[in-house]
Amino acid sequence: MKAGVITFHSAHNYGASLQTWALQQALKKLDVEPCVIHYHPEIIDRLYRAPKQDTFAKKRRYLLKKRYRATVRQQWEKYEKYQTFLKEHLNLLGDFTDYEQLKAATLGLDVYITGSDQVWNSDHIGGYDPAYFLNFAERGKRKVSYAASVGRDYIYAQYRKDVEESLKDFTAISVREESTRPAIEALAKRPVCVTVDPTLLLKKEDYEQLRKPVKRQGKYILVYMMEKNSALISFANRISVSLGIPVIQRRRQKIFKNELYNFASDTPDEFLSEIEGAEFVLTNSFHGTVFSIIYEKPFVSMLHTSTGTRTSDLLKTLGLEDHILYQTSQFQEFSQLLIKDKEALRKRVAQLQKESYQFLRDALFH
Repeated sequence: MKAGVITFHSAHNYGASLQTWALQQALKKLDVEPCVIHYHPEIIDRLYRAPKQDTFAKKRRYLLKKRYRATVRQQWEKYEKYQTFLKEHLNLLGDFTDYEQLKAATLGLDVYITGSDQVWNSDHIGGYDPAYFLNFAERGKRKVSYAASVGRDYIYAQYRKDVEESLKDFTAISVREESTRPAIEALAKRPVCVTVDPTLLLKKEDYEQLRKPVKRQGKYILVYMMEKNSALISFANRISVSLGIPVIQRRRQKIFKNELYNFASDTPDEFLSEIEGAEFVLTNSFHGTVFSIIYEKPFVSMLHTSTGTRTSDLLKTLGLEDHILYQTSQFQEFSQLLIKDKEALRKRVAQLQKESYQFLRDALFH
């Protein structure tokens, strides 16, 4: 069986890349031949494309120009390094930059899968993109959504009719968040499953074949901040000073008082090593939370203002809601960061993995 996955694989974002790789690996475990449909529309590409090196205004002073050129050079180095990672670790099929190209292609697949990540979040896909609802798949082929995410608990009214029409042809539907299920069930007019993010289909040991060691300089607190948050910055500074442990973080600009280095140029395989070596993880990223759980790191999550429900849903499902930090004033002691019952967490994750693999088996083979 050949299965093609369409998702945000081309985004230069650790979570997007790692969930794509993880679903690819999970399908292999089910004796399915997976590929990633290389659909990368402009709305995604433009977020991560490095700037042209000749776009800087000539009237600027030489020193500033020199700094600008250094920044652009770093961005290009990261871009090329990340593109190499994607080509080496994902089985890419085709090269499509718009829906019409994709619709006209003959892919020769048995099953089409959309997800995971926020493939049904209209803010990310420019409204309604039929590609992420598998409208391009040949008639009669299996169409499956695996852990698709809306990023919120509703579909905007102007897109509901299109989504409803698209879901009619799906063989099986699953979403990633419990909070999203009612909205999708209302449009699909049938039961919808909740499955785990693909990254949680794999064990820590599975990531060892991907993880790439990085040079470290002693103990550190890892801050993975997707949405810039002054409260999280202040909290990280407070923890760093209290413990005497420096911070590493993903942004190129220096942000923290006691900052050891940034990992802005890391690829996903290197990011895994950064997580693995951290003393503590402070994050407002969904996948920052996921990999803290996989590597069983002491952590807290501050919720993203627009898509925080996906993190809170996950932590509540796993019985880890005390790791959510709604206000920094709530933090009382360092024990709040610790995963208190690791064995209970492993059993819960194993049960969710079992249920999610069963969904995939049923969707693919029955």
